[in-house]
Amino acid sequence: MSLEAHELLSRLADTVRSDIAPAVSDEYARTQAFMAAVILQRLAKQARLGAEHGAAEIGDVAALSHELDILFARADATTEVPSEVRGAAVRMRAQASIAAASDVIDALYQWGPEHPEAASALVAIRQMLRRDIDRRMDIAQ
Repeated sequence: MSLEAHELLSRLADTVRSDIAPAVSDEYARTQAFMAAVILQRLAKQARLGAEHGAAEIGDVAALSHELDILFARADATTEVPSEVRGAAVRMRAQASIAAASDVIDALYQWGPEHPEAASALVAIRQMLRRDIDRRMDIAQ
């Protein structure tokens, strides 16, 4: 029987917490062993949720990209969306990465958040970033 990575890490954390750490006589080393168990448990949770969170990130970027396409099409009716903004959005979509949204944010602020479409795009990005933070906090708890 082969264990998945998250199961192995979780079992290792349980062993360190229940068997190894209590058997250590030195207080400092015992504390370090308990902290190692906490770290192993967090790694187990990250391994368990990694694929799910990765898929959610890809979905968030795709949804944001679609929303930006709509906003930019609406903006083009009144004013042209700068090429820097469009380029940053295209790169974010290609990378399928929330981290790439930082370039979009920079470009939107250079364009000017007073533009209604830029302001709406920034709101949409903030919502995506909030979901990303929530996923990260899920692992941290």
